[in-house]
Amino acid sequence: MDRVIRDGATNALIELDEPWPGIQRLPDWTQDIDPDAEINDYGLHDTEEANHIQATAPYTSASVPASKLPVPARPLIWAQSRQEVCESFEYFRSYHGGVYSNKGIVKGYLLGAYAASRDLFHHEGKLIISHGGGKSESTLDSGRRQAAQDQEASDKSVGALLKTYKEGRPLVLLVDDQYALFPYDLAASKYTYVVLGMYSISHAWAECQPTPDGLRRIVRWKFAFQWCEGQGNPWWMTQQGTNNSSLGLQSCKSSEPPSTARFPPDLSVQCEACLDKSPTVYKQGWTCLNPRCSVFWSINGEEPHHLEYCEEFLKPVPQQTRNLPNIMPDMAVLQTPDPITTTYSFSKGWHCKACGRLSCRFKWEHWECSNCQVSGRVRLAKEFWHQRPAGGILHAKLGEDSGILSCRAEPIDLGTPKGFTNRLTFILPNGRGKIHLILGTPLSNVDADVIFQKYQQQASTSELKLRRYPLRNHKVRGQLLTNYFSQNSNLISFPDPGSSVSWRGISGISSFYVGGTGNTIPFHEAPDCVKRALALIMERSKKALRIDIPFNEILTAAYMERQKMSGDVLVMEGDGVQKYYEHTVIPMNFRIAATARCIGLIQTQ
Repeated sequence: MDRVIRDGATNALIELDEPWPGIQRLPDWTQDIDPDAEINDYGLHDTEEANHIQATAPYTSASVPASKLPVPARPLIWAQSRQEVCESFEYFRSYHGGVYSNKGIVKGYLLGAYAASRDLFHHEGKLIISHGGGKSESTLDSGRRQAAQDQEASDKSVGALLKTYKEGRPLVLLVDDQYALFPYDLAASKYTYVVLGMYSISHAWAECQPTPDGLRRIVRWKFAFQWCEGQGNPWWMTQQGTNNSSLGLQSCKSSEPPSTARFPPDLSVQCEACLDKSPTVYKQGWTCLNPRCSVFWSINGEEPHHLEYCEEFLKPVPQQTRNLPNIMPDMAVLQTPDPITTTYSFSKGWHCKACGRLSCRFKWEHWECSNCQVSGRVRLAKEFWHQRPAGGILHAKLGEDSGILSCRAEPIDLGTPKGFTNRLTFILPNGRGKIHLILGTPLSNVDADVIFQKYQQQASTSELKLRRYPLRNHKVRGQLLTNYFSQNSNLISFPDPGSSVSWRGISGISSFYVGGTGNTIPFHEAPDCVKRALALIMERSKKALRIDIPFNEILTAAYMERQKMSGDVLVMEGDGVQKYYEHTVIPMNFRIAATARCIGLIQTQ
C-alpha cells in the first residue's frame, strides 16, 4: 500500500473504534509490542496461542473454596484492568494470553478463570499446580468453535515454560479475581489482577485429560510452581497493617545451595518402554509421563481415574535460583534530574507506593496520583531535527502495483520571510482523489515550531486537556485506553438526534471522536495552540490548492516516545481517499499532530 498515505497521513482514523465497512483494518499499530518478544504466525505474542489459559469446565473438589474469605492484607502490586498490568509491569505484557515470554523464557504467568482437574493451591500458595500453554477449546472471531488440541513440548508457550524449568529461572505468578483456587475474595476488594510473587517451576509433566464433550482425550502439560525462598512470606499470609515493603519482592539471595536434581531420587522411575524417567506423581501408582510412549498415561495397563497427588511429590524441592530480581516496578524516572516528561518511560503506567495500584497514564500533564505528579520542561523542535524516517523513505514511496500517479513537484511561494517550499501531489487511480504533501522547510517551519512549544506549555497547565480515552470495542478485560492523548474542538454544534439533519464528513462516512461528543469542546473555548494550528493548516492548504477550505473541526493527537497509531502539511482531497484507503500515523518519536476536517450538513429524506 502507498507509504505516503500510511506514513504521512494525518490521524483521520484515530477517532474510530471500528474499521470502515468492507475494509480490512491494517495491523494494530496502537498495541505496544515488546520488540524483543517472540511473535507467532498470528501476529500475537508467542504466549497468545489461546484466549484463556484455563478454559475447561469448573472443577469441583475439596481444594476449591466454597466461599472465599476477605483479603487479609493489601497486595503489593495490583490492577483493575489488563492494560494497567501490561503498561506498568514489565513481567507481564500479554494482552490476551496467560503466559508472557521473552526470547523463549517465561517472565510472567497468569492464573485465571476455572481450574482444571488436579490444579492445586497448596501450602497456602507456596506450591501452585496449573496447566497452561494454549490449545484449549475456544471460539474464533468468526463464531466458529475450535476444538481443543494436544499440547506438545514443541509448542511455543509449552516450550518456553519447559525451557524456563530446565534452566531453573524464576518467573512471576499473577492471579485474577476469577481464579477459583485462590482462597480470598479479590473481587470484593476490587482487585482484578494481583501479583503473587516470584516462583520457580519445580516439576513439569504431561497428562491426559478428556475434552469438554467427553468424546476424546487430549494431552495437557502441568507445571508445579514453587515459591522462591528469600522473599519472606507471601503477602496474603500476613496480617493487615504489617509494613508490606518488608514482605519480599525485593532483590535477594537464597542461602540454600544450588541443586542439580530436579526430582528427589526416590521419585524418578525409568520407563521400560521408552527409557525416559518420570516422577511418581500420583498415589495410585507410577505411570510414564512421556506422551510419545506406548504406555503413556497407563497404570497397570489401564487408564487412571480419580487420581491424587503423592505426598512426597508435593514437598518442596531444592531451588537453583540464588539471586532474585527486584520485580517492584521501577519509578526511578520520577527522580531523574532531566525534567523531560515525553520520553518512553513517561508514556508507560506507574506503580503507586502508597496503595500498590498499577495505573495507566491517561492525563498528559501528570500521572493521576498525589504522590507522583511530575512537571516537565518544554521540548524544542530542534531536538528532533537529526531524526530521519526509517526504511529509507524521505517523503514518499509508492507500491509497484498501486496505480498511483506521482506528479512533478510544484513550488509554492509562502511569502517573506518564509520563502518557497514544494507541493508533492499523488493522484489515486479510478478518480478516487488526490494526496497533497506540502513539505516543511527550516524557514517555513518557524510557525509550526512555535505552535509545538505552545502545545506543550498549555498541556502541562491543563489549559489544553489532552487525555487517553477508553476504546468502545475491544476484547481485553477491564478498561482499554487509546495509545495516544487527544483533544477535539469544533466550530459547530451537533444536531438533534431526532431531526432530519445528519452529519457527514467530506469522506461521506460518519466520523466519531473516540472521546465522544461530551469531550469535544467548542472552538471558541479551545486554547491558543489549537487555534494557531488550525490557522496554519488553512493557510498552507489555501496556498497549495488555491481555494478556501472551510475547516470546522480540529483533532489534536499527542504521542510520547514509541507510542504508535509532523512541520509537513498533508491534504487528502476527495471522499475516495476515505472510502478506499486506510491510513495511519507512525511517529518516530515524541510528536503532536493536528488533523483539520470539513464536516458539513446534508438533508436526508
